[in-house]
Amino acid sequence: LVLILIFVPKQVKKFTAIKEGIEEVKSGNLSYKIPVEEDAKGVKGEFDRMAEGINDISQASNIAVQNELKNQRMKTELISNVSHDLKTPLISYIDLMKQEGLDSPNAPEYLDIIDNKTQRLKDLTENLFEAAKASSGAIPVNMESIDLSSLMTQSLAEMEERLSARGLQIQVKNECEDTHIMADGQLMWRVLENLLGNVSKYAMDNSRVYIDIRETEPKSTEVKKMVIFEVKNISGAPLNISADELMERFKRGDESRNTEGSGLGLAIAKDLVKLMNGVFEITVDGDLFKATVMMEKA
Repeated sequence: LVLILIFVPKQVKKFTAIKEGIEEVKSGNLSYKIPVEEDAKGVKGEFDRMAEGINDISQASNIAVQNELKNQRMKTELISNVSHDLKTPLISYIDLMKQEGLDSPNAPEYLDIIDNKTQRLKDLTENLFEAAKASSGAIPVNMESIDLSSLMTQSLAEMEERLSARGLQIQVKNECEDTHIMADGQLMWRVLENLLGNVSKYAMDNSRVYIDIRETEPKSTEVKKMVIFEVKNISGAPLNISADELMERFKRGDESRNTEGSGLGLAIAKDLVKLMNGVFEITVDGDLFKATVMMEKA
């Protein structure tokens, strides 16, 4: 009876605390923590383990909510930043055209600038639409065996003029006998196009760009073989920041406001690779930029 009188009120108190914690989480207070206790030996009781589990769930939910809010904030910043930098000169040069008239000797120059800015607005709109579809997963994916090496060769041929204009030398090293991967051909084409486009915009002029293709060697038969596609280049602008910060800057468009890009290329590539069950990583070491795509070997 003495043991019951001591033990039961304590358990009832813990049960009540768990009920209160669940109500707090249900009401949206994801930062609420249910008190968790240990005995003298550091062992948790059944109710304490349950409380700890609920705390972990609410913490994970809170992180997910904060990440979503952060993504929405970055998208808003991107739209306002880039749109402002494009809209302001458009309005200014249209006003100049109105004041000076089409017969002005400056009219052809104004028209060229207006045409360029209008094209950038069109590209930005298309990229925003594609980024929204990629991040939401609202894109049909047709997984099949495709030859990554052939796709890369075609992409390099398409980008040759832009890369040559910057004096960039492409050094390709292929260590795979068979470069067939499981992917969607159109989506993988866009990933390579975005990676090479990123190089053509942000790599240091007259520098070398290294492209490596190799495959992983799994330690067990349960692990699938992966083909790794890696692009390395020296950035034209200082990059002494973390990879996470760099991805955020690309999503916000900070680095693209004075260049031809919208800053969404890497973000779109990452989401497309994820849709194809692959892995996308970027690494920054000083001014060395490295993008890595890992896809399942066919």
